Amino acid sequence: MAIDLGLEGARAVVVGAGYLPHRAGHGRGSALNLAEAGATVACIDINEERANATAQEIVDKGGKAFPVVGNALDYEDIERAIDEAAEKLGGALDVVVDIVGTAWWGAAADTPLEEWDKSLHTNLTQVFYVARAAVPHLIKGGRGLSGSSFVAIASADALQSAKWHVAYGSAKAGIVSLVKTFADEYGKYGIRFNAVAPGNVGGGNFEAPRGEFGSDWINPLAPPRGQDIANAVLFLSSALADRITAQTILVDGGALAKTRWGGDEDVQAIAARMPAEYED
Repeated sequence: MAIDLGLEGARAVVVGAGYLPHRAGHGRGSALNLAEAGATVACIDINEERANATAQEIVDKGGKAFPVVGNALDYEDIERAIDEAAEKLGGALDVVVDIVGTAWWGAAADTPLEEWDKSLHTNLTQVFYVARAAVPHLIKGGRGLSGSSFVAIASADALQSAKWHVAYGSAKAGIVSLVKTFADEYGKYGIRFNAVAPGNVGGGNFEAPRGEFGSDWINPLAPPRGQDIANAVLFLSSALADRITAQTILVDGGALAKTRWGGDEDVQAIAARMPAEYED
């Protein structure tokens, strides 16, 4: 007996659905997952070729999708694109996913002011744009008891230091707050707002095998793959998350749980020096 994700016939939008080989592919992966679960997916991307490619891949696999060209950095344009997607989907939306983002690298005090402004706009302001434009359609959606869902991509850097990319980390931390506020204000309409915070997901590893657990010095479990992020998006978009809102799910292979004391031998040495009264 299969578990019902509640997404059969759902009307979904993925903003940033196009795929760049050197990136992790969160948008493409999320769109593919939603389509496989039964949703019809509007694949929005600033690049027409990329939007077409993801939509066609879904169709080739037997799913339902169509491309929409839209720029998430421009409110009027992304509002138009989301309105267009909603109209083609019957006038309402059940799922909206926003994965747009990029980082500038350099020391905090050396960050050019224009890069700070650009990073906040690209990684945070546009999420507000997408959410603002999507809310009226999500209120109409939800298909009954399951409600509707908005999922944004944050980052592990939202929850710790974002060394060498201060603006990116600050903007992603803003997403963690943003989904809480929208969740609080629009929960009464049955809309869930959540985020997924990827760890160090490399580019081009979407189809990578699981690999050996404990083989990576950064991730105690294993390095996260693009597919792992897409799976978290699928979960938050599904009926399995009916009562989950205002949350940020960390998908980092355990990196943030890792001790900062050093290796296992160092920790054991420190523990051996502790006086007996510190023992449980």
